[in-house]
Parts: sequence; C-alpha cells; structure tokens
Amino acid sequence: MKKIAFGTLRFDRRSIPPDLTDIGQWPGADGSALSDEGRDLLKRRIRAMTLFVDGHTPLREISRETGVGFNDLYRVFERCITQHEDGRIFGCRALIPYQHTRSYDRRSPVKPSREGIASNASGAFSQLLQRYPDIARWIERKVAERSRKHAPLTEVHRHLWRLHGGFLAQCRQAGIQAHEYPFNQKYLGERSLASHARALSNRNFDAAARAAGAQQISQRWNDDPEAVRKPATRPFEAVEFDGHKIDVRLTLRIDDPFGFETLLVLHRIWILLVLDVATRAVIGYSLALGREYNKDDIAAALQASLMPHTARASKIPALAVRPGGGFPSEAIPGTAWACWGTFRFDAAKAHFAKATLERLTQVIGCTADNGPLGQKNERALIERFFDQLASHFAHRLPATTGSDPRAVERVLNDVGENVSLMMTLDELEDVIDVVLANYNGEPHGGLGGRTPLEAMHFLLEKQDGLLRTLPVARRSALCLLQEARVVTIRGNVSRGDRPHINFEHVRYDSRVLSGIAGLIGKQLRLYFNVKDIRHLHAFHMDGAELGVLTAARPWCFTPHSLRVRQEIFSLIHQRKLSVREGGDPVGAWFAYKKEQARSHTRDANDLARMLTDRAKSHQALPPSDVAHAVPAVKSEAPAAETPARKTPDAPWLTQIFTFG
Repeated sequence: MKKIAFGTLRFDRRSIPPDLTDIGQWPGADGSALSDEGRDLLKRRIRAMTLFVDGHTPLREISRETGVGFNDLYRVFERCITQHEDGRIFGCRALIPYQHTRSYDRRSPVKPSREGIASNASGAFSQLLQRYPDIARWIERKVAERSRKHAPLTEVHRHLWRLHGGFLAQCRQAGIQAHEYPFNQKYLGERSLASHARALSNRNFDAAARAAGAQQISQRWNDDPEAVRKPATRPFEAVEFDGHKIDVRLTLRIDDPFGFETLLVLHRIWILLVLDVATRAVIGYSLALGREYNKDDIAAALQASLMPHTARASKIPALAVRPGGGFPSEAIPGTAWACWGTFRFDAAKAHFAKATLERLTQVIGCTADNGPLGQKNERALIERFFDQLASHFAHRLPATTGSDPRAVERVLNDVGENVSLMMTLDELEDVIDVVLANYNGEPHGGLGGRTPLEAMHFLLEKQDGLLRTLPVARRSALCLLQEARVVTIRGNVSRGDRPHINFEHVRYDSRVLSGIAGLIGKQLRLYFNVKDIRHLHAFHMDGAELGVLTAARPWCFTPHSLRVRQEIFSLIHQRKLSVREGGDPVGAWFAYKKEQARSHTRDANDLARMLTDRAKSHQALPPSDVAHAVPAVKSEAPAAETPARKTPDAPWLTQIFTFG
C-alpha cells in the first residue's frame, strides 16, 4: 500500500481512480525540447507509467523492460499525480528529465562574495532574468547574432568578455545597484552568463556549429550514395513520398443563400501521397491547392497517413469502393497509428524544410532518406504510381491538360468555355478517395497476384504483426506535426492587464494562462494547425504542456488559416479591404476574393483552400478541449459543405476508375 494523491489517499495499483489510468488524458510532454538521451528516458518513463497504471504487469517486469528502478515506480507515479500550479496534475510533464515538481524560487538577496567564503548564489542568475525579462531577451538576441551573418557596421559579440560587458551595461540601465547581484560577486556573474549563453546556443546544432566557425555542416543522417539499398521485406519498413500535380482543370462551386450557383476555375491542385514499399499500398494522402505545396501541406499528408482513415461520404451516385478495397488503417486495424522506419523523398525545397525534417525524426521517429540527387529510379514505385494515376484517371477526365501542352488528351478532352463540364473540387475529392481505395484492392503482378491489402495482411501475419506505432500519449498531440513558434507572454500586473500572447496581430489567452501572474515575461513554444489558427497548443520552453489558447473576438468564430489572416492584414494595410467595427474580417475577405476570382484563377484557389480547410476545422482542437471551444456564429462566408446535386451534370462521374 502506498500513500499518494497529495498525501491523503492510500491505495494499491488496482485502486487507481479511472481518471488517472488513461495516460492519453494526462498533460503531455514535448520530447522535441530534450536531448537524445532525454527523449529516450522520457519515452521509457512513459512506457513504464503506461504499464504501471494498467495494473496487470508485475513491477519487476516493468523495471526490466523499461530500465526504471523497481523502487522508483511508485515515486515516479507520485510525481506524475502531484498538483501543478495550474490546478491539474503534472502528468507526463513530471517524466521530463530533471523536471522539478516543486520549482526553486530564490527570494533571499545574494550576499557579497568574499575570499575563501562561498556566497551561496544558487539560482541568482535565474532570479535576475525573471525580474528583468528585457535583459533575458537581450542575451538571447545577442547569442543568436553570433551564428548568423550581419550587415556591415554591426558589432557581433563573438567573445564572452564583450557579451559580458554588454550584459553589465544592461544591468546598470535596468537600475541594478552596486550592492546587488551581479555587481556584488567576484566575477560579476560571468560564469553564470557563460553557462546560460552556452545553453541557448546548444538548442540548435546548426546554429551552434555556425557560431563555432564551421564552414560546412554535415547532414543529420549518414547515407552512403554508393551503397545499394536493402529491399524492404515487411510493411512500414520503408515508405516513399512525393507530390504530383493532377493534370486536370477544376472548378469551385459556390452556392449563395438564394440558391444561385457560381463556378470559378481553379489554377491547379496537387496530391501528396505516402506509399509503402514492401506492399505497394497507399497508406495516406492529402490534397494541396496552390502553385506549389509547402511544408504545411506535407504535415497534413503525414498526419493523414498516421491517423486511421475515415471514408468520405460521397455525393456522387454509384460511386463506391470495390469489395476488398480500402486503406490499410481501416481494413487492417493493427496498422492504425503505425510509424514507418525509413521515409524516402526527393530534393524538393519543401521536403528539406527544417520543420519537415524535425517532424519526421522527432515526432514519427523515422530515418529521412532523399537518396542520390536527380535519380528517380531510387523512388521508382511512387513515380510509377503517379504515371499510372495520370494515365488511368486524370487523362480520362474532361478538361484534362495532359502530360504536356501538345498531348492529344488535351485536345480531345477540351471543353472550351463551358466550365460546367469540368469536375468540381468536391467531386474530385470524392473520386480520388475511391480511386486510391480501389487501387489497394487490385491484384499486382509484383506481389504474386495479391492485392496490396492482401500482401500487407499476409506479411503481418507471417511476422506476428510486429509494428511500431505512435505512443498513446502522443496520439492526442498530433499538433506536434505542425509548425512551432516561440512567443513571449505579455501582461502588466499594475495596469490589471492579464497574461496573454500576441500571435499574428491577434491576442490569445485561456483560463489557465490569464490566471497566473508569474508567467508574464516567460516564453512559450506554440504548435498550431495552419489550416485553422483559432486555437494554439502551448508548451513551456522545457517541454511541459500549458494548454490550448483561443483567439480574441471576432477572430475566434470563423475558421481561417494562417495564410488567410496574413493576407487580410496585408490587404487592410494596402487599403484594398475594409472591415467595419465588430464585423467578421474573414467574411469580408471571402467576399473580396469571390469578386476577384471571376478573373483570376489564383484567387479562386485561395477560396477553394479556405473552404477545404474550413471543412476540416473540427480536427483543429484536441479531444479534451472541444468542450471549451467557442461556439460558431453566423458569418458572411458560406458553409464549407455544399448540398449534393439532385442529378449529376456529368454522367461520366458515375464510372469507377481502375488501374487496369
């Protein structure tokens, strides 16, 4: 029997309250903020707590499997259920290495240092930075300047003594007296400043290498271009990823409240797809609107490949998935949340974005492999798949552009000015989902006559279904696949201005954030869904979760993406868009774009992207925070889902496209 729950309750493992047995509902931890050893220790501790609260695995077996000491399991669990200052339990935040469940807050002044006598100045430098956040920001800015190029006539504090001199000048400017820290110390806080600057520069290896004078920084993985790749023999051992522009002209259908229909021609659309190498199965995909796809579109494709697939409710009659078809995550339950070992891609700029590589290595935990430059045969499966997709699907549609301007399909399937014959974006989304599901149910010669789903099921049964899946504690935090940004908490106690943050010209706060005055001046790492930025997922800089922050009115009502908000403020600055006081800026932007889209296909793509993002906006919040979401209100922008047509304008849409 152990005493836990703030020292008032005695129980054994079988009497743990049900609210504490679901680790997925505990406050999470961001492992990307830790070192490699710290992430490994955090993962083993989470695994140990998962088995501990389950109550069926013996303690010695848990200790042997995870490496957590036998006598430490109850102590670690007690740390997890300790009450946090925000009113919740620490949860997974207590499993972060060197995380204190009770923070050290130095209050006593630092005594002057004397020869041969210790001054007991532990925590003095942190106390100084908390009292003077401007000095902390100045140090971070100067440390960052040591690793990037500067304009002429700009001094860079390369040497520590120059940084220390500027630090003392900032302390004098802040009003620190001569008898106070750091002026009452022998070395004037130089050693603490050096440790703090070293910790700041070591957050990023690339920045640390540039600050150290490295002329060339090696890649994060070790690939031998001359080595022959080993063939993938089991599902999810290796996957191939790429984006393909669909060779077809599309329209966007917008219905006004009076039932009148407006058709706008789109510019182009991309499909981003993850293909399993061993079984040729399509694991997941996403569609991207725009001239090019970016790192955020890649994040959407990765998230769609990890989460269990949900079939679309098609609005087209007679459009259904063939028997035996579907996606692995819905046809084979064991493959839901499965992570792959190697991720193969080409040298596109979006693939090499820092955010993309961090999502692959730190969240999914796979190896990134771009292979030799310019050799498509290294990714032959997905290149062949896109060729078949174009031949058996895109080039059979009206208004197809063909593979080149002189393609015969472009001439034979030209619809002229009759845009009503073109496929709409909603119809393409319905059809492409069925086409890919049917592909997974078609026999392949390279698989011994089996379908990709049959091959995957056969190999999993043969190898006892060994798959590495995303930990349960991280499935509710897929926001980590999105972009991260660091901001400073604002507020003023004397003026009664509650703690909040400013993100993209809009104020954000929450019940937890606005009630803790001690957070003012500290920094947060924000993860957000770029397709709907009404809510942000906030973590402290040490990786501990703070919670979900909500935008202020009226920005919290209508779903909108990061790109839409940036364009709204840009148009307002250019005096092209005006929003009345208290009005919906997103609705005003929608009306402006709808008028411009009549003559510009790029504006039509912006509208289509907004409607697509709005249809998926219900996935922006974690399950535990849906109850706190701001209710939607009526806006000027139309609803994302359009009513189904009573009779299809294009009879060919009822056909089932196959790769045969």
